[in-house]
Amino acid sequence: MAGSWRGEGAQHQGARPYQEDSWALRDLADGSVLAVLADGMGGHKGGATASRLVVGGFIQAIEAGKSLAAALDAANRAVGEGVRRDPDLDSMGATLVGVLVKGDLLRWISVGDSPLYLVSGTAIERVNADHSMAPQLDALVARGVISEREAAAHPARHTLREAVMGQPLTLIDEGRRSLPAGACLVLCSDGVETLANSDIAAWAAKSAEKLVGAVLAARDPHQDNVTVIKLERSK
Repeated sequence: MAGSWRGEGAQHQGARPYQEDSWALRDLADGSVLAVLADGMGGHKGGATASRLVVGGFIQAIEAGKSLAAALDAANRAVGEGVRRDPDLDSMGATLVGVLVKGDLLRWISVGDSPLYLVSGTAIERVNADHSMAPQLDALVARGVISEREAAAHPARHTLREAVMGQPLTLIDEGRRSLPAGACLVLCSDGVETLANSDIAAWAAKSAEKLVGAVLAARDPHQDNVTVIKLERSK
């Protein structure tokens, strides 16, 4: 149908010797588009396994007609079952950001720090919550407790306060909103944050592949895995 949503994705392992991100796109029978991204933690085997289980469990539940919340539960159970099958994977986990978009309506759910951006022209807005320590450190900056430099360089800045690990979840961000005409959605792993938000917006307007390329062009010697899914209206 005219004005329906379409998606594309791209990823790179960055400077890491392995890839822990997983992602997927699906066109659903009701005309919605499903996008889901997971950034794994737990090393080469654990992180890659966790992100794959999260994405697979989430998709399977949505395609069975479950809600976003039920799909998150399914993804969480999939990780727990993975650990029970292989106890060596204990402590593996992943972030999750999943969206359903149809017409002007966006629905999302997320756990962890993988961002969901709304890009409209040169404007960029993070839609979902950040479940890392970064917001807490930034709040200390706002109160004058620490400096911006101290917050940016703090060793715990990227420590996750929540992740999908097969355990009860205490921090879940879920919501819905109407989308303005001409806007696009960008789901990312946090490796994209090598770039400033203005650069993310500029490159995302071109393509997911161009945005990943811009991250790599920054040549951060410690570049994390980077994955980008872009959703936009077809012309």
